[in-house]
Amino acid sequence: MPKEHSCTEPGCGKKFLRAEHLSRHRLNHQPKQIFQCAACPKRFVRKDLLRRHERRHEKGMWFRNSGGVVAEGDNDTASLLHDSTSYTQESPQRALESTAMFTDREQEDDVRMSDESVKMLPYEQEPAETYGEQGPTQTYGEQEPTETYGQMDEIENMQVNNTDFLPALPDQEVTSLFFDPSITIPDPALDFEWLFDNLSADLNNPGGMPSVVSPQSSVSLPGISPPAFGAVQSPVRIRHSISSQSSGSSPWAEVRTNLLKALNSLTQDVLMSSFFYPNNLAGFWDLYFENYHPHFPILHKPTLDPVSASPLQVAAIVTLGSTLSGDAGHFDVANKIHDSLRYIIFGTPDFDPPASLWCVQTLLIIQAHEKMFSTRKHHQLAHIFHGAIITLMKRGVAYQHTTHAPGSTATERSWHQWVEIQASNRTAFFGFVMDAQHTFMFGHTCILSVHDVRLPLPCADVLWECSRPEEWDRMMRKTPESPGFLPVLKRLLARTPIPPHCSAFSRLILLHGLFSVTAHLKARDSVTLGVGRGGPSTANSPRLDAIDTWKETVERAMDIWSFSLVSRSSSLALEASRPLHRMAYAAIYTDINDIHILAGAPSLLGSMLSATDRMRATARVRAWSQSHDSKKALYHCLLLIQETIFTGQLYSAASDNIALRPWSIYHAALILWAYGAMARERSNPQHEQQRISYSAEEYLVRMLMLLRNESDQVDVIAQETSELLLAVRESLEGCRWELLQEAWETLGRLIK
Repeated sequence: MPKEHSCTEPGCGKKFLRAEHLSRHRLNHQPKQIFQCAACPKRFVRKDLLRRHERRHEKGMWFRNSGGVVAEGDNDTASLLHDSTSYTQESPQRALESTAMFTDREQEDDVRMSDESVKMLPYEQEPAETYGEQGPTQTYGEQEPTETYGQMDEIENMQVNNTDFLPALPDQEVTSLFFDPSITIPDPALDFEWLFDNLSADLNNPGGMPSVVSPQSSVSLPGISPPAFGAVQSPVRIRHSISSQSSGSSPWAEVRTNLLKALNSLTQDVLMSSFFYPNNLAGFWDLYFENYHPHFPILHKPTLDPVSASPLQVAAIVTLGSTLSGDAGHFDVANKIHDSLRYIIFGTPDFDPPASLWCVQTLLIIQAHEKMFSTRKHHQLAHIFHGAIITLMKRGVAYQHTTHAPGSTATERSWHQWVEIQASNRTAFFGFVMDAQHTFMFGHTCILSVHDVRLPLPCADVLWECSRPEEWDRMMRKTPESPGFLPVLKRLLARTPIPPHCSAFSRLILLHGLFSVTAHLKARDSVTLGVGRGGPSTANSPRLDAIDTWKETVERAMDIWSFSLVSRSSSLALEASRPLHRMAYAAIYTDINDIHILAGAPSLLGSMLSATDRMRATARVRAWSQSHDSKKALYHCLLLIQETIFTGQLYSAASDNIALRPWSIYHAALILWAYGAMARERSNPQHEQQRISYSAEEYLVRMLMLLRNESDQVDVIAQETSELLLAVRESLEGCRWELLQEAWETLGRLIK
């Protein structure tokens, strides 16, 4: 009988045939170093086990005790099933794998791992393992005692069990929506370096990327792109007649009762308003799902019942829907509800971390409402609480897998489980989209980085819209898997087209990935002022050449992304992307805060500005107007206004169901005005009497022509912005959003 090596730790008593196995086992009790998986909550006491675990993520696996399985078609399925002892045939093949993805960055970290890491025997030397239905056992080729590990495979995973290192949260019920950077904090100066790695290699590899010609590059103008293909849809708000259901028999009567009970702290004049009439609530609900849901499909409409859903979530949905109703009184009531709605949610038990998924979704819908449809006070409060919501999402969301009916089938259980996880991923992406979008649109600081979103892109719309488990199961078998967000974004920067099966929402997300990269690299350039780049300290980092020319790289990526706008089918998500696509170019080359200050517009951040602030902003805009970069921003601003206002149909921002399109054309007008103001400052006063006034359309046509030809006459025409500002101002007439009302007033002052 071979000698046994027993663990002497109190309460353990496990036995091993080899001393080195016992030595490795002791690391569970007294770890020397903890290794955190970047893609899931698992932690390890050995680097080689972390690497093995990460390779399983690459194959589409999640983590043990969470029902994760390998993707369909994996030849190694039989040998890898032990990664999830809770695997059953009823589990959907891709239901839980979407919670996290392994990224290229971790692969690079492995390659850079120095020889100074803790030396461990390679895992190939560990005992061979066989797995039966009763769980893992070890065989040594002879009649040896069996070691039982229960639910966890100790020799392979050696996951830290000490509660000091890992919170005792059930993996299947709680997951973080974002990667938590508190585990490993990267070097800020090189944080984006890996995204630009091997760009030249990718471009020069004929087998790695198909040769494409962007619809943005058909005109031979260096550095300036023409408009994308595809006719711009007319921005018309979708209005529906309010439902005429009987208030006595309609389920919306019960919804009304639930709402009044949940919002009982509001004043009586609000609670007794016609806003809460059942037929009005039903109409607001429909308006939301027909106008806003396609922008950010984070809710699963087939399973969302307004009667059984949280009344606070229903309140957020109907108040946002009411912004499209024809009754201005209902719009005012919605604003009064939002004076208290967020704080009522803060007081619910579901808000405590880990928050329930409905709670996080509701807070994000509230933020969308207050940032883009309500008062300036609400806009600023939404900005203040944005960071708190992101922190809450990083703490995790609680799933409700155990709430399904006892008699439900395996397919039904799998469907509901899949819906919850898909909804949580979509919710995380919605938070990321608003974070990236509002950095340029409102001058807010970017809290999230693309590295924080290590998730697969949302599934195809046809799969998300399935209303029955059987339909979902059938579609699941023939729908391609969604690729990972970070790998697709990196390939996009290498000018590789987006996979054709990516949904419209996924393409909107990728556009905001470029927004986020732009915001962070602009901040890096602002902080470092270029100091230290290109010096000896960076000589061994070939990626810095690419990252130092990031503006050209991101601009080319946007050219490739523009193919998303060439679509046979209409999509509100892609229609919303059109103005944002133009603004994404402008975001590279302009600082909208400085232009707001120059124009004397109300501060985007609500802060008081001194005379010194205005002088510095004016100096920066003056320097910007003299650079070639400004011409690129002007070009896309001109196209945005042309594509929105001068399409042959009257455009009215008050009836637009694309939330940020009016704000985008306002920004475009300010950028054009700022350049014209600086050009007038540089012009010869003797030429003042020779100025010719141009209509808005003449201004657009002449400016586009001069920019394409890189003419020296750009500064002469650029000064004549009055008619253009007037046209933009007229399009903003009658908007309810207070920031657009301020924009209307600002344009009036600039015209005078």
